[in-house]
Amino acid sequence: MFSIKVHQEFTVYRSNASVLVLQCKKAPECQWRLRAMIVKDMGMFRITKYKGPHTCVNPCINQDHSQLDSSFVSKYIETLVKAEMTITVTAIQAVVAEQFVYQISYQKAMKAKRKAMTRLFGDWYKSYVELPRFFLALEQSNPGCIMYSKMVPGNNPNEEIFQRVFWAFVPSIKGFAHCRPVLSIDGTHLYGKYKGTLPIAMGCDGNNQLFPLAFSITEGENIDSWSWFLACIRVGVTQRKRLCLISDRHPGIIAVVNETYSGWTQPDACHRFCMRHLASNFNTKFKDKTLKDLMCRAAMESKVKKFISHMDTIGRINAEARNWLEQIPFEKWALSYDGGRRYGIMTTNMSEVFNGVLKGARNLPITALVQLTFYWVNSYFTVRREHGASRLASGEEFTPHIDAKIKAKVVKVGAHEVLLYDHVAGRFHVKTRHSVGGSNRKPRTYHVTLQTGSCTCNKTLLLGFPCSHILVACHCRAIDFRQFVQGYYTTRVYLSTWAPLFYPIFDELEWP
Repeated sequence: MFSIKVHQEFTVYRSNASVLVLQCKKAPECQWRLRAMIVKDMGMFRITKYKGPHTCVNPCINQDHSQLDSSFVSKYIETLVKAEMTITVTAIQAVVAEQFVYQISYQKAMKAKRKAMTRLFGDWYKSYVELPRFFLALEQSNPGCIMYSKMVPGNNPNEEIFQRVFWAFVPSIKGFAHCRPVLSIDGTHLYGKYKGTLPIAMGCDGNNQLFPLAFSITEGENIDSWSWFLACIRVGVTQRKRLCLISDRHPGIIAVVNETYSGWTQPDACHRFCMRHLASNFNTKFKDKTLKDLMCRAAMESKVKKFISHMDTIGRINAEARNWLEQIPFEKWALSYDGGRRYGIMTTNMSEVFNGVLKGARNLPITALVQLTFYWVNSYFTVRREHGASRLASGEEFTPHIDAKIKAKVVKVGAHEVLLYDHVAGRFHVKTRHSVGGSNRKPRTYHVTLQTGSCTCNKTLLLGFPCSHILVACHCRAIDFRQFVQGYYTTRVYLSTWAPLFYPIFDELEWP
């Protein structure tokens, strides 16, 4: 580093196991030379002869330096790469220029980053060899974790090539039983030395937070890879009935969920589309933001009548756009036709948020990537387990998300007019007053039946907790509204979701 800072360069004149001789790059004009010999039993060199200082001057200190090679740079930036795995090559060039006043090439900076990543996270090729050992160590420390892999024949006899791997941690498998029966799946590209796709499956806890459930690495997104991923979930992770699967409209996913014995057809499961992806497809087709906004409003409506009204508006603007939407079954994308299966979860944002968390890991060797999912998922469990225990100890009955929702609806109750029709069935006529919340909407009427926990606004059925109309009816009858809040939203169930424990994995030297 000293030679870099003083802008001098040297070459290796002689090097073997016991002797190292360096000389100035401009020898014989410059007589600078250094000789060092190995010190026995110490594993280090001692300078035995030095001739200096340099008598030459580097005239272009802003150019590259021969001692500023990729190995040197990689060691210097190692802490930066560890702290920010997504650091760009351009940023590395800037760091080197600021520290050493030299401009290294893009190729050298890229090579330096690759070397730093290898030291931190392992060799790409060797990582595939280490992966089975890691999974064995994982199973030893956390029994019940799921791992499936698929190999394909290689070019040589008795040779196999890695194609896919699937894994799910046992705390996630146990915890998902306490989540709403909704799964969001999405795939994101790997951009390291070996390309591929990282499909993930996410649940959603009672506090409306993502719940990491299962991961995979595949060769890409196609019918076979999605079929394999979804089969792994059904075989090893969850056999829950009436599961709702939310995804984009990738042909591979659609083909799989339509297979009779896939485990993803009615009555075992239903398939719903991500509203955001559908809106993007719709906008790509018709290139009209107004139409796109109307489509999203139609999708989010809880009442069929309002949905139809938005569709009529779309049709008046562009008949082809309405026809395009009508070709897609309404229950796949419209909340009002959903029947309460998706619990108001309209997008795959849960999966995409975690993909964002994994952004830096997507260019790592495979074993390092899998290890990071273990550590990150454990961190989710640790923080939220403590949060749930704290709320339970303080007597909070519901999760913060539902607490806030119910409190907001209680505020509306004071603006409702109520008329009782049937005392036994708890049938009410509820009218919302003018200027609720400062808006100038016309008063609307809703019919509530407490006996069935239903309201014509449809929100209680769709979301799993009471609307303001049911709350005001409960108040009139002095009935506890909590019976209309599904158990998924209680603090006790929230804690059960995150209660399962992860256990530390043995040191790599102790892996099987």
